[in-house]
Amino acid sequence: MIARILRIAIVALVSAFAIACFVTTLATYNDPVAEYGYNVEADGVTIGAVEPGLPAANAGIEAGDRIVYQRLPVYARLNAIENEWVEPGTPLSLVVVHSGTPRTVLLHSVALPSLYGMASLSFAFAGLALCAVSLALVLLRPSRMTWGFALVSLPLLLPDVMVRWSQHASPGWGLTYEIFVALLYALQTAGMLIFASRFPTDEPAGFNRLIDRLAVPIGLLVAAIYIYIDVCIWFSPFPPPHWMLFAQDYAAAGLPSLAALVAIATTYARSVGSLRSRLAPTLVAFVMLIVSATAQQFGSVLTSNPGRTLLLYFAFSFAAVLVAVAVAYGVIRHRVIDVNFIVGRTLVYSILTVFAVAVFSLIEYLFGKLLERGGLAMVLEILAAVCLGLSLNYLHGRLDRFIDVVLFRRRHLAEARLERTAATLPHATSRELVADLLIAEPADALDLASAAVFVQSEDETRYVRTRAESWDDENAAELDADDHLVVRLKAELGPVRLEDVRWPRADVPGGKRQPIYAVPVAVGNRLEAIALYGGHTGGEDLDPDERKIVRALANAAALAYDHIRALELRKSLDEARGENASLRQVERTLIAILKERLSE
Repeated sequence: MIARILRIAIVALVSAFAIACFVTTLATYNDPVAEYGYNVEADGVTIGAVEPGLPAANAGIEAGDRIVYQRLPVYARLNAIENEWVEPGTPLSLVVVHSGTPRTVLLHSVALPSLYGMASLSFAFAGLALCAVSLALVLLRPSRMTWGFALVSLPLLLPDVMVRWSQHASPGWGLTYEIFVALLYALQTAGMLIFASRFPTDEPAGFNRLIDRLAVPIGLLVAAIYIYIDVCIWFSPFPPPHWMLFAQDYAAAGLPSLAALVAIATTYARSVGSLRSRLAPTLVAFVMLIVSATAQQFGSVLTSNPGRTLLLYFAFSFAAVLVAVAVAYGVIRHRVIDVNFIVGRTLVYSILTVFAVAVFSLIEYLFGKLLERGGLAMVLEILAAVCLGLSLNYLHGRLDRFIDVVLFRRRHLAEARLERTAATLPHATSRELVADLLIAEPADALDLASAAVFVQSEDETRYVRTRAESWDDENAAELDADDHLVVRLKAELGPVRLEDVRWPRADVPGGKRQPIYAVPVAVGNRLEAIALYGGHTGGEDLDPDERKIVRALANAAALAYDHIRALELRKSLDEARGENASLRQVERTLIAILKERLSE
């Protein structure tokens, strides 16, 4: 209970952080950003590239020149080493050494194209999409894997306006913000490795176990590198060591990305059959995200061209949104991560309904504003309300079919299959077939971890296991008539959640195979059989729709048992009639013989 409350509190806190960052970005994304037009190599002082037409090139600065680092203000150091943008028109007095000759140049930053604001906005939308999907997974199936996925989105949410604020803040606040950003990137690195190594079962196998164990240490190492460099920038008169800057620019981004790609390749190689095809879209999207993130990091270091940098930004944002969509689609349709489907289905219905209402409301509002001066607003609102009602009524059935057939196709097929099974059961003529349809069909269709049926013995003193899925020989083969669960089911003749009753048995399957739902098969007031179902193979509980399905199967099985009992009674009656006819024939024969002898 405490863990659940803590999880909800953390999700709420992260959600508030995401919304606050998103709103801030929406309000400030049009604020112009600027650049001087040069970048430095991994030593922190050598000019690596100069972009023609920007202030550095116009001042005669060339690649290979060296800058006097000690003369740089903090915002210029952050611009050179961290590739942070500055405000337009920000002056920079730069001492440049060319061929051994120093000279001082004054640069004024030039505003970059307005598309950079759109790039910032695309980051915000991508971060929000990733955050929403990952936090939903944390709530539906909390695990190390889903928590790791939730950490990936955090740096994307940071508003650019905070970067420019920190450049001119006091050393204490500015460094605090830079450390906060460094920690978020370290968490992103660890989360990426955790998710990549554990997807989709949360159980890393083979080489992925090593990557999973190294995820947190690598994240801590990345944090140490970034924080050390930030401290040097703010307080040291000398640039960070060459090897440290190299580690920041290349190793901190390249090595974790390579490890994540290896983990994804390992997961794909170990997957077989339909699982591989179901995982492929999500894995491809995640590969695109890793590659684009690495390209963006390397590109910001190796080039000062605004157009190329902008292209890499948009590519990374697109890849992040693609990952969010691929994971959500994979969970909803292909069940690549086993979550509660009733929540997922309800969520889809809610989103589509809210979207439809929002669209129609927006149309009504816009037309109302346009026509209110003409006196037609009241008429328009009435027409809009009628159209909204008719449209939603028309769309309801189509949305139902679209959601069930397209987004929940596997679930829809499973339900249709079990509905046919329930229709078939009453026509079964053998107890073996009834047990098979009651256990094997739902276990296969719903991907259950275990299932078993116990049928009442002829002497009515016990219930014997006649069919089971994933029950071992050492597990219970029968239940006594005075068993706690048997007595409870006889008394209520209704389904029971085993976690709600005391059932002191140690001879039932454990772990994911542990029975969690008991359904009575009752013919009248007679408990004919007991069906026990476990959760899904991924460890998830049965949702309300699935419980309804197995109850329907149990009701159909009750009709089948009643039908079989009727057939057995009819057979017994026919046998009794045959015996009676034989006895009468014997009686007539004996009477005839007796009469014959008496007449003699």
